[in-house]
Amino acid sequence: MKKVVILSHNSRIADFTVYPLRKNRRWLRERGYHVKVVYNPDPQVVEADILCLSSVCIRKWWSRPERVFRFVEQLKRHCNRFVYFDEFDSTGVTHFEILPHVDRYLKKQLLKDRGLYTRSFYGDRIFTDFYHRRFAVSDDTPGHQSKPLDPALAHKVGLLWHIGLGDMAGDILPPWVKRIRRHLPPSYPAAFTSPETDRPIDFMFRGNHAGYRNTARFHREKMLELLSGIPGLHAAMQGRVSISQYKQEMRSAKLVVSPFGWGEIGVRDFEAWLYGAALLKPNMSHLETWPDLFIAGTTYYPIKWDFSNLESGIRELVENREMRTRLAADGQAAYRASVSAEGMERFCDRFVQLMEQ
Repeated sequence: MKKVVILSHNSRIADFTVYPLRKNRRWLRERGYHVKVVYNPDPQVVEADILCLSSVCIRKWWSRPERVFRFVEQLKRHCNRFVYFDEFDSTGVTHFEILPHVDRYLKKQLLKDRGLYTRSFYGDRIFTDFYHRRFAVSDDTPGHQSKPLDPALAHKVGLLWHIGLGDMAGDILPPWVKRIRRHLPPSYPAAFTSPETDRPIDFMFRGNHAGYRNTARFHREKMLELLSGIPGLHAAMQGRVSISQYKQEMRSAKLVVSPFGWGEIGVRDFEAWLYGAALLKPNMSHLETWPDLFIAGTTYYPIKWDFSNLESGIRELVENREMRTRLAADGQAAYRASVSAEGMERFCDRFVQLMEQ
């Protein structure tokens, strides 16, 4: 029996990552892996065959990289193998400078073309770089700038699982309810809303752009501007609403528009599938993630990054019931399969493979 310790963090993003591990403890044990999630780096607590460190634990330390490296080296004394979980939101924002100190570096989503990691992107994301070059958007102050990937260490980089295996149904709940759910046995949605239900709202976009740097905000701001200018459609947009109204709008919407945020994948993607709406997102063909749910034209409608097909795509799906229902049904089926009993078996197999590579 191999002991695997996950040194995690009491935060939303880190909780998404450990959720399927908590869910599948018994099945992982049957595969020879005793997995324990801890929040304290005490040496007696982290003693393990394999120790995995959540990036959220050290996200505020990167202004002093030597502190990170020293901490990692101290932890490595208590394990045979050290794995770094990069839980940052986007395909960008990497910390490859940690590679010499770890055995594996696993990230939730990666650029398909790994060669792109040898260059820099404005705003540290491939899509913010696009808006900087295409629309001359600049940030007031520079953010983090990732170090290029050393090709000699590229073999250490692998693919973690994405947030969709977290508690997507519970993410919308009030904070006090989430705190309680943390102590309950993990579960995935059993009931999904049928895409065939009556849907009087043409599209839903309850997005905002507060708190983002210019290059990340531009994408959301421009999308909101263009969506607001589409005449003749019934839309649920802007402003905060109650949880019950939010859910009802999801169940009543033909389409859900889910823009990029700090990263490409968001909770709203999975909420759209849960509530049976067709998902419209910026094209995701540049990235690789697991499980592979984002299939352009099959599980979501891809919007070009320059927004040139945003209105035409919305109108096409609103007017073509068969097309949008099929898109919603296929997306829902893919997500549902990923969190099913069979999906959890695939997850366990994947986890074992990642720990053994």
